[in-house]
Amino acid sequence: MNFLRKFLGIIDNISKWTGKIFSFLIIALMLIVVYDVAMRYILNRPTEWGLELNGFLLLAITFLGGGYAFLNRAHVKVTIIHDRFSPRLKAIVDLLTYLVFFMVCIVLVWYGGQVTWDSLIHNTRTPSTWGPLMWPSQILIPIGAVLIALQGLAKWIRDFYMVVKGVNLEDTEI
Repeated sequence: MNFLRKFLGIIDNISKWTGKIFSFLIIALMLIVVYDVAMRYILNRPTEWGLELNGFLLLAITFLGGGYAFLNRAHVKVTIIHDRFSPRLKAIVDLLTYLVFFMVCIVLVWYGGQVTWDSLIHNTRTPSTWGPLMWPSQILIPIGAVLIALQGLAKWIRDFYMVVKGVNLEDTEI
């Protein structure tokens, strides 16, 4: 039991720290948007890199912050029926639906990794005049999928414990 709590704590801490570290990208994104807008509309000199860099930062924020959002239950959910279930039935439903979640994560890791590898070995660049390499932004997809899958695994283990024991894992004594 102690090992299980430590394992889940490690996953939770990974999600917490990646969320805290990469949350600062929001500030960078905001500053770049303000700079790009000022250059375009005030000085009439748009940047060549602003829009693409904003897209890369948004991709990083979305994928690298996914586990943190999952940990803090910040993802959008429709729970009209789910909220009426008992804690044990909620856990059973979540155990079953998370199988689809894990399949999506596997697809993102597998195909995201393939696309990233292909871009890396072919030195693929964006078609813009700035032309940055594509693999540094593409690798964020499989990394983010692993991070959110880890947090999903922690939730799945907690739900499994709820189904088997009928109590929340955090409420039990060691």
